Amino acid sequence: MLARRIVAQHVTKTTALAMLGTTIVLVILQVLFTYLGELSNLKEGYNAWQAFLYVLWGAPRYLYQILPVSALIGSVLGLGTLASNSELIVMRSVGISLWRIVGWVIRSALLLVVLSFVLSEWVVPYTNERANSIKSHQSVAALGEVRGYWSREGQRFIYVDYANSQGQLKRIQVVDFDQDYRLKSITNADQGQFVKDGQWTLGGTQQIQLQPEGDAVKTVAAQQPFSLALQPKYVHMVTIDPEDLSFSQLVSFMSYMREYSQVPKTYQLAFWKKVASPFSLITLVLIACSFIFGPLRQQSMGFRLVIALFIGLGFYYLQDFLGYASLVYTPSPAWFVLGPIVLLCAAGSYLLYRVK
Repeated sequence: MLARRIVAQHVTKTTALAMLGTTIVLVILQVLFTYLGELSNLKEGYNAWQAFLYVLWGAPRYLYQILPVSALIGSVLGLGTLASNSELIVMRSVGISLWRIVGWVIRSALLLVVLSFVLSEWVVPYTNERANSIKSHQSVAALGEVRGYWSREGQRFIYVDYANSQGQLKRIQVVDFDQDYRLKSITNADQGQFVKDGQWTLGGTQQIQLQPEGDAVKTVAAQQPFSLALQPKYVHMVTIDPEDLSFSQLVSFMSYMREYSQVPKTYQLAFWKKVASPFSLITLVLIACSFIFGPLRQQSMGFRLVIALFIGLGFYYLQDFLGYASLVYTPSPAWFVLGPIVLLCAAGSYLLYRVK
């Protein structure tokens, strides 16, 4: 039992170090090539130093995107090293099953899964805003400003000419309909201020209410309380690309839209991509194991790495293509995002089963 625990720690440590080393190298290369590409976009007010800061703040996003490919290549390198030293043959000869070794490799990949979640939830949303503020010459607060925003809450349609993440609105129009979509009232306001959940104060309001008999009553007020489910954080989320939102932000915003209107497919796609991210990483690790134990076990390390790179990039681009294709077709984006993962997982499991 102690010997098996030592072997497990050795396999986990070797593959984990290979994955981390691969991740570091790929991130450095990605940052370098991205910076070289940014140098062609230099202009007045955007110099080489600002381009470097832009790329540096964007590094966490690059890291998050390459983690699945890093897991694939790192697994091939780690297991390939063990195979080259005949350590895998010794493990199998003493009765350690193939699936147990695969489990140890997947356990080391969980480190990248945790890193991926931390980046997606807390790091990338912040650093992306900082990067965009540098390139657009705007403060982070200014990036959260919205000009010309429509929202729907049940039978109420809201237009806001200007809104920011501090809860300030300007030039608001609210149109209310009854259950049969007959016009009930129109409210125009010069400005608005968020008070608390569901409560706003509108200033300079003019409200026209239609009576059942057809008369219209106009009310003018300097200030009046108003009920709107709209919250400043949701206004701010509109300015951010759905894929740059954290998982918790996506869930919150989608719940709000689902309750009062309809969730756009772009947000559904971003949600399912984040759900599928850890499964993509583990599936690619499974494919890497099938390379070492399966049909590529007699090939050189260089050949394995080339095949791993092609499969990793091919999987990434296929999932990306199918994800955007889901915006056109009727089925949920979940089918398009999870489909390649299921197929690749089945292929890797089949190759490993044949070895067993």
